[in-house]
Amino acid sequence: MDRITSAKVFVAGAGGLGCTVLSLLVRLGFENIYLVDHGIVDEPDLNRQILYDRESLGRSKTTVAKERLKKVNPSCNVVTFEETIDDNFCLPKVDVVVDCLDNFRSKLILDKLCQENSVPLVHAGVQGFVGQITTILYGETPTLNQLFRGIQDQKDSQIFPPLVVLVASMQVAEVVKLICKKKEILAGKILMVDLLSNHFETVKII
Repeated sequence: MDRITSAKVFVAGAGGLGCTVLSLLVRLGFENIYLVDHGIVDEPDLNRQILYDRESLGRSKTTVAKERLKKVNPSCNVVTFEETIDDNFCLPKVDVVVDCLDNFRSKLILDKLCQENSVPLVHAGVQGFVGQITTILYGETPTLNQLFRGIQDQKDSQIFPPLVVLVASMQVAEVVKLICKKKEILAGKILMVDLLSNHFETVKII
């Protein structure tokens, strides 16, 4: 618990993945959280972004998320950035970064920033009934840019809400294991999840 309460975690994105990641981090005892998102809460977000409700519509995601997290643990320190992640973004000094972004362009920029700062990255992506999770340790595993360079985002893809919660929960498990120095992490492996076929598979990438 000492490691968890003193750890600094950066969460990129306060959408579907981000909302569950943030909620679980605070409930587990993490007290130093950095959050970036430039979006506002829209009605379609409510089916999977669990920190928001109808009273949140039209408000900044980072503002609402911070309010809700402080209600869970008033002593937690949540630093927010209401902006997009680009090449000029200054990544704060943290122990781990959690990729909860919804497009690969931003994910690959985040990957580059993490590599430059030698910060572990817990990546996840979701689409339809399918999700993936991996942990990037720079200098030891392939980077996201090496794995996914040139990949194209698919537009208007529906996402199964239970998948989002499941994948985000796995991201938080990776964060805890990283902070607590556990060896059983998804470094050098990608965990693939398909809830339509109930199929889970771990694929080695090194």
